[in-house]
Amino acid sequence: MLKFVKAALVVKTHGYKGDIVLKKDKNISNTTFEECLEEGNAIFVEIDGIPVPFFISDDSLYFFEDNTVRLHLDDINNVEKAQEFIGNPVFFIKDCLKENSEASNPHSWINFKVNDKSLGFMGTVVEFNDEIAQNPLIIVEKDNKNLLIPYNETFIIEILLDNKEIITELPAGFLDLYH
Repeated sequence: MLKFVKAALVVKTHGYKGDIVLKKDKNISNTTFEECLEEGNAIFVEIDGIPVPFFISDDSLYFFEDNTVRLHLDDINNVEKAQEFIGNPVFFIKDCLKENSEASNPHSWINFKVNDKSLGFMGTVVEFNDEIAQNPLIIVEKDNKNLLIPYNETFIIEILLDNKEIITELPAGFLDLYH
């Protein structure tokens, strides 16, 4: 039996061909949201209390920085049909979330140790903040002080799941911001 997780809400239509705009649920990370929304994959739109599968059309995904995405669903070819979805929840299959391992889900990094290649032990992850889509932050605590590390593949070199450790390479002078 399929298990579902609420991932978004249909907030509006876009254009005249039946595109819809989804607003990401705050309990889903941006990374998971983007990885589960792949062309050809199914999303489940709640209709009359039942999750109904719809497939995402090719070349239709466009992600915005405000936790929304515009997309087109196969078989929805006009704005009138798309308008029926406004206000309806959208679900992912729980298996999609499992496919996105802990390494790609920064919300699962709480209590991971952060070690920088040059600076050594930086502290322990206490929170991941993705409220600002264009600038998500890993919040690291050391000696009762918080260090904000941008969630950026330039800075995060490796995730060691077995050791619960994150290896970073922060730019020279980064810690000067905190002194």
